[in-house]
Amino acid sequence: MTCHAATIRYNLLAVRDDVKRKAKQRSTKKAHSALRGRVVATRGRRVLVATPTGEDVVCFLAGRRAVIGDEVHWERVPGEGGRLVEVLPRVRELIRVDFKGRTRAVASHLGGLLVVASAQQPPYRPGLIDRYAIAASAAGIDWTLVLTKVDLGVPSEVMADLDWRREQGVTVITTCPVSGDGIQELLEHLESERVDGPWAMVGHSGVGKTSLAAALLPEEDVGPVGEISAHWGTGQHTTTGSRILPLSQGVEIADSPGIRTFLPDGLNAKTVRDHFPGMDGVVCRYRDCLHREGEEGCGLEDHLPPSIVERYRRVLNELVGLEQRSRTRQG
Repeated sequence: MTCHAATIRYNLLAVRDDVKRKAKQRSTKKAHSALRGRVVATRGRRVLVATPTGEDVVCFLAGRRAVIGDEVHWERVPGEGGRLVEVLPRVRELIRVDFKGRTRAVASHLGGLLVVASAQQPPYRPGLIDRYAIAASAAGIDWTLVLTKVDLGVPSEVMADLDWRREQGVTVITTCPVSGDGIQELLEHLESERVDGPWAMVGHSGVGKTSLAAALLPEEDVGPVGEISAHWGTGQHTTTGSRILPLSQGVEIADSPGIRTFLPDGLNAKTVRDHFPGMDGVVCRYRDCLHREGEEGCGLEDHLPPSIVERYRRVLNELVGLEQRSRTRQG
């Protein structure tokens, strides 16, 4: 390379680095001048941001992804509301991972999980409840199990599972949003817990999460599942948005679409073993036992009922399957 060519190359690199430096400075200055807020509702490519002054502003995501509970920086856009500038670091996230190993945050800065299950319609799904229990335990947040539609009757196998979970120290509250049974008990429980953040209301589609929210907020029109608030200004039809709803005494609940399959992100086999419900007191020959079928000296089958052992191994096998598919893609 000639001296002249080397000089040109050096100058081009210097210009590129200077452009990057100035872009970073503009970005930093923009973030510092932006306004602070919290995402309290989402719909498509827009979010509703609540400000410290009590204002609610519809903001465009502008290439970013935000979920309810996110702390954000935003800026005003004349005639369009606002635009997100930055999503601040998340804590106490609820993250789902699909069968292809892709992860997606559902909510952040949570105080706890309200795991909502139906007594019969749709069927009670203990395996899905186990997944939420693992997620809550691994994240270090509280969770409460809320059974809805008890007016339809509670099958004996469901009662047995509820009793077993109570034995594990889980708070279980049975409700009927239509008649109001159990709603006051649930509200008092939420007020007494004093958690730092909203309770994420999670569960399979159709279990009655929004009906439960309506019963907890009798003076508010929470609308049918997915109904759009007047904030969006686009009429009323169904959507897949999520929202945070304020109750009394500073309590908040987060209402989100039902999740058909749920496996917490960032887990390994040891984490599932340590956080699966009912594992305290299991005695095995080897300390690193994962309680897989046929594992030598495993004491799990002597400690838990067969149906619960089967559920544990199903979650474990799903996790192993995800890890294998991830390694295959990376290879």
